[in-house]
Amino acid sequence: MIFNANKRGMFLLFVLLCFSLSLLFSQTEDASKMLEKNREGVISIATYGDDKEEISIGTGFVIGERIMVTAYHLVSGILSAEGKNYKGKKVKIEGIVAVDKTFDIALLKIKGKRYVLNLGNSDELESGEKMFALGSNESGEIIDSEGIVRDFLPLSAAQRAVNTSLAVPDAFCGGPLLNSEGNVMGMVIFLDRVSKFVLPANIFKNLSKVGKATKFKDWQHEDYFSTLEGAFLSGRVFALMDETGKARKFLEIVTKLKPQDIEAHILLSSVYTRERNYQAAVSAYKKVIELDESRDEAHYGLGLIYLKMRRYKEAIPSLERAIQLNLDNNEAYYHAGNAYEELKEFAKAADSYEKFIDLKPENPWMGYLRLGLCRMELEDFENAIPAFQEALKEKPQDIKIGYNLAQALQKAGRYEEAEGAYKSLADIDPEDANVYYSTILRMYDEAGKQDKAIEAAKKLIELKPDSEISVYNLGIMYMKLERYDEAIETFRKVLTIRPGYDYAYYNIGFCYSRQKKHKESIEAFEKFVELSPENADGWFNVGVGYMVLKQFSKALKPLQKAVEIRPEYGVALYNMAVVYLNLKDNYSAREIYKKLTTIDPNLAQKLKKILR
Repeated sequence: MIFNANKRGMFLLFVLLCFSLSLLFSQTEDASKMLEKNREGVISIATYGDDKEEISIGTGFVIGERIMVTAYHLVSGILSAEGKNYKGKKVKIEGIVAVDKTFDIALLKIKGKRYVLNLGNSDELESGEKMFALGSNESGEIIDSEGIVRDFLPLSAAQRAVNTSLAVPDAFCGGPLLNSEGNVMGMVIFLDRVSKFVLPANIFKNLSKVGKATKFKDWQHEDYFSTLEGAFLSGRVFALMDETGKARKFLEIVTKLKPQDIEAHILLSSVYTRERNYQAAVSAYKKVIELDESRDEAHYGLGLIYLKMRRYKEAIPSLERAIQLNLDNNEAYYHAGNAYEELKEFAKAADSYEKFIDLKPENPWMGYLRLGLCRMELEDFENAIPAFQEALKEKPQDIKIGYNLAQALQKAGRYEEAEGAYKSLADIDPEDANVYYSTILRMYDEAGKQDKAIEAAKKLIELKPDSEISVYNLGIMYMKLERYDEAIETFRKVLTIRPGYDYAYYNIGFCYSRQKKHKESIEAFEKFVELSPENADGWFNVGVGYMVLKQFSKALKPLQKAVEIRPEYGVALYNMAVVYLNLKDNYSAREIYKKLTTIDPNLAQKLKKILR
């Protein structure tokens, strides 16, 4: 539809526009042949209102003797129309023979015999198929365009519109879409200046082509897009094209003109949902349910909206009602599970996911994943494992599923299988391999299986040889296994990487003390407190080392320092009292006893027994 302002000053601009469009819609050899073969059956249409004011330019094509088909909205409100053939000669258009308002179709009577285009079977159209469109440009010249079928838009249970790659001006509205054999497979419809679709030929091929023509001036004039049929077709097609703003405008017209139209309310609900206008969507779905309580899709849609609004308690009854009405609605079971999960009712959520899976959905893996996660929350780790394993069959490279499987195996105490699962993750995700081996190390450490943890610790060093943490963790495992020589050697390697690593000295000191090498232990702990002077435990261990060597005068100062840093350090106070007793300072020992009675009564009683 091209609206003409009828201003003389527009002539030069109009010529330039036509020139640019002729470049844009350039012909291919196949398109040129198609145009040459069928152009005699294609008519350019100009429509007029009062005082011969031009309203629009469009296209029609001949489908029977003296019968042309075009888009009804082009002629629904006009007083006269004039046609031109491909040679620019006038074609008299006598009036309207028949219309199908549901699909924006008009059959027009034309004067004289014309070439009749052959109508094909539009049900045979396939995605990717090459197509050709013929139609008018802004000057009324018949031109062509070539494209492909992209996909189909379900207009109804029986009819589907066609979405194409055609780049054509809106004056092609009403023009034919032809396949490579030259059969008409549809008609181009522009709902506005930019949005187009193709109406399949099977909708209009069987319309009756007989009857007396009604002259345009005698037709009941109407703005087609303001009618119930025009608004509904536009709203439906725009919704299918995901042009939600335009769809909403037309569907709201429909619901005002026909408040009881359930399909319009359902479509409008989906449009509101896509626009994130959830409150309006709730109202629309409730209207559908008010009109027909048995519409399971309305209950389902309402449940989904409540989910999006985080109104989980309200979502569940709607989803469960959808299930009652349609036991095969596996998605309703899935989303009911989501709602129960958000409410932390994991047993009910797991039951919903199991029912979802039982219905054998096309992609069950998400159900298995959610089921596994619910069983983890219920600490039913053994039954979580097969759920994650089933999910992993569908998505073997999925990190999240693999990690949850490894966690379930770990929590079930199946450590070697968990280790295998973590190693598989490291193979899939090598950039984070150190994370998975660290988890293996921690798993075995927490399970008290440090001998198993050592392999993971060594692998971490292999992955990051310059990481002092990796080497340090290996030292910890050796220490826990009481393999003190290996632990000391490993901690010394840590110090070659990071000389100021204070806790490496601390653990060296601990290992030496376990080996009863107290002199070496004291040296290590003294190095530790040199690096961490505010650590009470370090000073305590220095003092205890001197005590073991019976060097009580040297033990006193580090123990005093430990208590200074941590005044309620009961064990340090007790040992300091023992030092005072060995130094014959009974008064100071008794003063410590008084403090211990409030800090640690058990140690106080123990000290009391040795006080003099």
